[in-house]
Amino acid sequence: MQKELNKPSVLFIASNIPTPKRQSNKVVMTIAHKLSQQFDISVLHPAEWVPFPFNLMKKYRNIARKQPWEDAGIVIKPFKYIRLFGKKNAFRLLPHYKTKLQRLFQQHSIPDVVHAHYALPDGYLAFLINKIYHVPYIISFRKSDIGFLNLAQGSNTRKLMEEVLTHAKHIIVHNSAQQEVLSNAGFKSILMAHGIEEDFFKPKESVNNTDDIAIASVGELIPQKHIDWVIKAVMEYKGSKNPTLKIAGEGPMRTELEALTNGASNIQLLGKIAHDKVGELLCQSDIFALPSINETFGLVYLEAAAHQNAVIATKGTGIWGHFTNDEEMFYCDSYTSFKEMLYKLIDNDDYRNQMASKAFIKTRENFTWNAVIDQYVSLYRSLLTSSESIE
Repeated sequence: MQKELNKPSVLFIASNIPTPKRQSNKVVMTIAHKLSQQFDISVLHPAEWVPFPFNLMKKYRNIARKQPWEDAGIVIKPFKYIRLFGKKNAFRLLPHYKTKLQRLFQQHSIPDVVHAHYALPDGYLAFLINKIYHVPYIISFRKSDIGFLNLAQGSNTRKLMEEVLTHAKHIIVHNSAQQEVLSNAGFKSILMAHGIEEDFFKPKESVNNTDDIAIASVGELIPQKHIDWVIKAVMEYKGSKNPTLKIAGEGPMRTELEALTNGASNIQLLGKIAHDKVGELLCQSDIFALPSINETFGLVYLEAAAHQNAVIATKGTGIWGHFTNDEEMFYCDSYTSFKEMLYKLIDNDDYRNQMASKAFIKTRENFTWNAVIDQYVSLYRSLLTSSESIE
């Protein structure tokens, strides 16, 4: 966490990153590495600490080790804190970590900007740094933060959340549903996507106007993904086309979903496959269907659009708000609406191909990592400029 000369320093506070003991979503570290060309990036990793015997529970077994580690050159410093049980008082002890933060920055340089990747607990540590050192901070507000914000007025967690959001220079959200929640609570936010690599784009060589329609679904086999909807809809299809479905992913519902297919020859469960194989699957498919109800963003929807698939997602989650419903993508809100949308895409070649083309163009123009990182750079530099003017 030593400051690199000639580069403004940005401290990420991020609990949602891979650790030496736990696999996790890599998107925050992807952003960190892409920004490291212009900023000196370091990472503080809040790690929950619980005493014996609770530390024997599965959810606490993979807490980060005590010593810092590196992720391709970026130093990650674990920061242990005690999280209490129950939402209302989960973070009650965070205000008492002010002294621990001061000791940390006696050994390491003070950053120019802090970006916290959850409102709680990450954002409260950013708030404390702001109180001590007057460093401006940005919050990425995520789906799990909504539950804390919706707690009753007067609860300790709600109070901490409001402090964090009130003093943040900017609040980033990843879909319109999160933006609406914050707006209703009186907070402005900036809608920002994640991105995909430019070399992942693979437009179709020609449109498919045949009777054979390939459908793909990619996701963990858990109830929230509603992959059972996709299987049921394909099995109940009675039209003139010949739909096939390939599902990539693994999870606890594997046996149940296999039974649901009832041996249907046009449905395959592929298990977990490598990312390059996901690309091959999307190259071969015409429709991507994942009616998941639990997505902060959902990069796989962009990846499907980048392979010129017509996409069905879910209203109010994931990429909701980034693409126009019924023109660039479909957003369902029930099994009935999902089935209607899927059948429309199967049966209507022109509609399906036009939707896929529009989503491909929008994704290529707006959702590459280069475009997304440019937004972060602009945001960080605006804070650096305002800090300099104050000084």
